Amino acid sequence: MGNQLEELDRVLHNNVKEHPERTDATYERVIEVLETVLNEEALATAIMVLEDSMYSNGYSVSEPQGPMTKAQAEIVTGMVMTGLSGGWLSHHALDKMVEMLQLSEISTNEAIALHEAHKIPVSELEKDIIPVKGSGAWMMDTKGKWYLDMDSNYSAANLGLNNPEIAKGLYNQASQLITMKEDRVHIPRSRLIKLLLSIMPQGLDQFYWQNSGGEAVDKALKIAKAYTGQKGVIAFEKGFHGRTHGAVSITANAEYRKPFGLESESWVHFLPYGDLEALEERLALGKEKVVIMELVQGEDGGINVPSKGYVQGVRALTKQHGAVMIADEVQTGFGRTATKAGEWWAADHFEVKPDIMVIGKSFGGGYPVTAVVTTKEVSEKMKPGFDGSTFGGNPMACVAATIAINQMKSLKLEELAAGRGKQLMDGLKALESPLIHKVHGIGLMVGITLPSPGHVKQMQAALKEQGVKTSLSTGAIMRLMPPLVISKQEVDLLVSKFDAAFKTLENKEDGQ
Repeated sequence: MGNQLEELDRVLHNNVKEHPERTDATYERVIEVLETVLNEEALATAIMVLEDSMYSNGYSVSEPQGPMTKAQAEIVTGMVMTGLSGGWLSHHALDKMVEMLQLSEISTNEAIALHEAHKIPVSELEKDIIPVKGSGAWMMDTKGKWYLDMDSNYSAANLGLNNPEIAKGLYNQASQLITMKEDRVHIPRSRLIKLLLSIMPQGLDQFYWQNSGGEAVDKALKIAKAYTGQKGVIAFEKGFHGRTHGAVSITANAEYRKPFGLESESWVHFLPYGDLEALEERLALGKEKVVIMELVQGEDGGINVPSKGYVQGVRALTKQHGAVMIADEVQTGFGRTATKAGEWWAADHFEVKPDIMVIGKSFGGGYPVTAVVTTKEVSEKMKPGFDGSTFGGNPMACVAATIAINQMKSLKLEELAAGRGKQLMDGLKALESPLIHKVHGIGLMVGITLPSPGHVKQMQAALKEQGVKTSLSTGAIMRLMPPLVISKQEVDLLVSKFDAAFKTLENKEDGQ
């Protein structure tokens, strides 16, 4: 019991030498944790004991979000000792208390309030679940509930939300050299280059290191324009390339561009996705020499998978007209769209080699790192001073990416994605729910078309009750991108939870 109480004391009153990232626990968080680990009767007893002890020692709980003092933490420990001796608090509950307080010393309500008060509203705040821990394809929230993760943080967490090996590597690197600018040679990047060359399409061997997908898209455009000597770009309807100024300029949805006066940029021309004739006619005009595309349209396209003939046709036309083809593989890369072994990239599946690839998301196993990858010929048009990056390809990012790629290779992650993707789509199709209009996708990038966007929201809520977290959608299409490490058994479990959620919605529509 002594060790348990010592651990409790450490998470209540933080030792900054052990955990410089944390603060002392708040009274509100202690109560929230007790609500999670105790039954109703034990909870009432615990609160009564706590409040009596606080008041008798002259402490107020009128500011429950303030950090507790050492003396207040000792009162909480005393309450726990009373509970253990009285039999209304178990050692298992104490272990759970310690774990949850270690994961967060701040209450759910306070965390939400801080974000609501101080977030610039560039996106809708997601506050239904506050993740504090991951394990494989699962995530745990501040209240100790586990959920199957269907988002993978936009496919940035293909290896899951918790990676002890990456954590160890980052700790080791942070103990030596945390940061270094993009144009300075360093050893972690040297290791990464050697490894990355083993999975890149032949000839794509020149790298410009960045930190986010949109940033890398911007730099890919600059490189392509420098090479062609023209500023015109062809992009596609329902394409999405990020939210930086350059990336949003080539994203077709006018609602994304209009607030920034970018709805009628003369250097961008949008074409229907899948229409080779329209592309050929436009390229023949010679006004644009850069073509950028998602090989599988995700965010705005709702998992729109083109035919091989179309993608190969785009590649043929760009070559014919002397245009540069940029493949945005930020979300599709590193095995997400694999249908068989060896398909590290969507480009592998479609059997094309673009002039430039943009890679990111899961590149660093969840740690931010992206890159523009191109050929020697294209890269040589860029000169010193054309661009630069303070943090691109920094030692920490390179360590994370090196470990992540080694894990992907060891796990044969693209093979796992191919197998689990087929299993998931087959399982969903077999449900035969009247609410399912279509199941489509490639690898573990899966879309489910429902009757309406309203049905998507209802389904997401029903799935949450089943312990499945999914927040990605495009209109009436639910988008599923679970971690690629999801197991066969977990896919079976997932399908059963979808079945239960669909039945819940069907019963509601039938008035039952």
